[in-house]
Amino acid sequence: MILKIALFFHVISAIFWVGGMLFLTLVVAPYLLSIQDPKERSKIFQVVGKRYRTLGWAAIITLLVTGPVVLYMIYGIPPQEIFSAAARASSFGKALMWKLTSVIIIVVSSLVHDFWIGPKAKDSPSMSRLARIFGRSNLILALIIIVFAVILRSGGF
Repeated sequence: MILKIALFFHVISAIFWVGGMLFLTLVVAPYLLSIQDPKERSKIFQVVGKRYRTLGWAAIITLLVTGPVVLYMIYGIPPQEIFSAAARASSFGKALMWKLTSVIIIVVSSLVHDFWIGPKAKDSPSMSRLARIFGRSNLILALIIIVFAVILRSGGF
């Protein structure tokens, strides 16, 4: 039962997080281009971004908590063994290392984007441009993480 609950929250959080990034990139951002006033555009994106940031971080935290639970309950890898040489030796372990490395990068990048670059973007065109680059890069990296999740579920490389 614990596995089913952890897996449910893991999948729902991934759907919400990645779906939210897709929505912001493919729906909200193009719509905002139809607004002529750059300050108004920035203001709207700041409001939407702050709201999504709170919910997005709830999803990230849920993923970080449920991921090791699912890994242990499905594959028998306890948290203390995740980075061991034995865990990295198999094709499954190599795929897991790629996924976890990507997760670490995206969490750090999201922290920088959400709490440093994003808040400065409202007053600076260059920071706004940098925020877009980080946001789109995070989306691409999130999609890569999903690819690694599929590889893991199918047994590794």
